[in-house]
Amino acid sequence: MAMVETILVIFLGLALLVFLILAIAAISIVIGILRNVKRISQRAEETTESVADIVKLVGKRVAPVALSAAVAAAFRRFKSSDKDKS
Repeated sequence: MAMVETILVIFLGLALLVFLILAIAAISIVIGILRNVKRISQRAEETTESVADIVKLVGKRVAPVALSAAVAAAFRRFKSSDKDKS
C-alpha cells in the first residue's frame, strides 16, 4: 500500500505544481492587461482634458460672435417690421 500512496502523492504534487504554474502565468497576463487598460484610460483622460480646453477656448471666442449675430438678427427683424408698418 505504501507504493500506491507514494505514487498518489507524486501525482498530486505534480498536479499542484502544474496548477501553480498556470496560476502564475494567468496572473502575469492579467497584470499586463491591467497595465494596458491603465495606459489607455490615462490617454483618454488626457484627450478629454485637451478637448475640454479647446471647447473652453472656442466658447470664449464664439460667444461674442454669437451674441452679436443674435443682436444683428433682432435689429433686422425690428427694421423689417418698421418697413412693413410704413
